[in-house]
Order: sequence, then structure tokens, then C-alpha cells
Amino acid sequence: MKLKRIERLPSTKLSGSIPGDVSDALNSYTEYYRTMHGDPIRPWSLVVQILRTFFDDDRAFQTWRRRNGGGTAEAQAGSANGAAAESRDGSR
Repeated sequence: MKLKRIERLPSTKLSGSIPGDVSDALNSYTEYYRTMHGDPIRPWSLVVQILRTFFDDDRAFQTWRRRNGGGTAEAQAGSANGAAAESRDGSR
């Protein structure tokens, strides 16, 4: 069996601020997660999982993404330059 090459996308550091009520809810959700699963989770790990779930469950987005070749030109090119610029100023 011949395996396809594994796609490796660079990680991107994001920074920014969230409203206090969202921060409170995120902290509460980490406690809820610990209570339900018995394992503590860091807020950032939870944010990443929430985003993954959101993207995976959005059928319209998935359809659009397939029609547009998988996403942004930046991701397709494997360029980290735009991602680095985005992470420094936190905007897009």
C-alpha cells in the first residue's frame, strides 16, 4: 500500500482580547469539562477544540471550502508569512 504524503501545516500564534463574559464562560466550561470527563483542560486547548468542532460542523463552510480548493491561498501555498503578520497585530 502506498500512503499519501502527510500534510503538515504550520501552527499560527494568535493573540487578542476576549470580552469578560466570554472569558468567564470559557473558564466555567473548563470546569464543566473537568467535571464531565474527569480530566482538567487548559482554556486554550478548549478554544482550539471548539473551533475545530465549529468548522467541522458547518456544512455550508465545508461545501464552500471544497469548491474553493480547500481554503485560503495562504494555506495552499504553505506560506507562514501572512500568518506571522496576522498573529502580531491580531487582526484579519
